[in-house]
Amino acid sequence: MARESIPDQSRSAPSCGPGATVTAMVAGEGPTSELSPEVSTTPADAAPDLPPTRRRITTRSVVQAVVGARSMSWLAKLPLWTGTLVLGYHRMHREGEGTEFDPGALSATPAALADQLEFISRYFEVVSPAEIAEQPESSRRRVVITFDDGYRDNYDLALPVLRAHGVPATFFLATRRLDAPSVPWWDELAWMVKQSARHELEPGEWLDGSIRLEGDRRGAIRRLADAFKALPSERTDAFLEFCGEAAGTGRCDPERGRELWMTWEMAAELSDAGMTIGGHSASHPVLGRSNPDVQRREIEECAARLDEELGIPMRHFAYPVGLPTSFDDVTRRILEEVGVELAFSLYGGYVPAGRFDPYDVPRTSVSTGEGAPSFRARLALPRLFARW
Repeated sequence: MARESIPDQSRSAPSCGPGATVTAMVAGEGPTSELSPEVSTTPADAAPDLPPTRRRITTRSVVQAVVGARSMSWLAKLPLWTGTLVLGYHRMHREGEGTEFDPGALSATPAALADQLEFISRYFEVVSPAEIAEQPESSRRRVVITFDDGYRDNYDLALPVLRAHGVPATFFLATRRLDAPSVPWWDELAWMVKQSARHELEPGEWLDGSIRLEGDRRGAIRRLADAFKALPSERTDAFLEFCGEAAGTGRCDPERGRELWMTWEMAAELSDAGMTIGGHSASHPVLGRSNPDVQRREIEECAARLDEELGIPMRHFAYPVGLPTSFDDVTRRILEEVGVELAFSLYGGYVPAGRFDPYDVPRTSVSTGEGAPSFRARLALPRLFARW
C-alpha cells in the first residue's frame, strides 16, 4: 500500500521542541512509536495564502539540517538504541521515472537502495523475520527489510541490488495480484485523479465536500484513499464506481495492471535467492473494515496459494494498509490459527527491549523523496525519526 495515500494516524504522542526533548529521546526517555516532534504543525503547502517564509519546522528537519548525512553516519556508530527496526518498502523505480498510478507507492531507485543497504550493512545487523520470531528480545541493533504487495519492479530492480550486497529481505505478496493481475484500488484511485479533466470532484453521498484537482493532485489522491479505507469492505467497489463517474474517467481497465505484478516464477526465484516470502492477504482489503468471514477467506486463501505455488507455509504476514485500524482481534486470532508467527503493521516505530507484540510488529515506511540524511536519521535514532 502506498505511503503517500496513508494518513498519519499514529498513537497519541507529545510534541517536542528541538532542545531538551531531543536529548531526552536520545537518552531513552519518552514513547517509542509515532513521535510528533513538531514546532509548527502547519505544512508549507497547506495554506497557499501564507507568506512563503512560513514553513513546517520540525525537530527532525532541524536536526537533519544541522548534522547532515555525514554526521548521521558518525551518530550511527554510537549504541543509542537496541532492538529491532523494520523498514517498509513498496515500489522501486528508475531515476527520473514516474508512474501513471500512485506516486506515493514509490520507495527508492536502485541507486538509492544500494546506498541505503551499504549504510545499513556497515552499522547494523540485517536479520530475517524468522530470526526475530526465534529471538524477539535483543541487545543488538537489528534491521529487517520488507517489501509489500508483490510489484514486479521489486523483482526487476530490488532483487539485483539485494543480491549484490548480500542482504536478505522479506516480500509480502497479495496473492490474487499474481493469480489475476489487475490495478489495485489505491492505484486505480490515483489513475482516476491524474487522468481527470475536471477541476474538482463534487460532493455527494460518498464525499462530505468537494475535492479540488490541482497541481500534482497528491492531496486529492490521499483524500480519496482515506475515504476508501474508512468504508466497510462490502461498499468499496461502489465507492470506486462513484469516483470513476465523478472524475469523468470511468473505472481503470484492469489490463493496465497486467505488467505491474510479479509472476509466481519470479516469486520462486526470490525464495531461491534466500529471500523470505510472506502473506499480504489475497486481494488487499482493509481487514479491520471487513467482517470475520471476509477476513478468514482473505487470510486462508493467501496462505493456501503460497503453499500451492511455492511450497512454503505462511509464517509471516503484513497487514494491508497497516494502520492501527487496519486489523483487530479477529484478524489476530485468524492469523494465529493459520500458523502465522509474526504480523507486521506500518504506522511507524520500532521494537525496543520489553515491548514485543508478535501480531503488531511496527514498521517505518521508506519514501523515494526523503533523501539520505532522513533515511540515516531513522537508523541512527529510531526513537525520534522512525515515524510514519
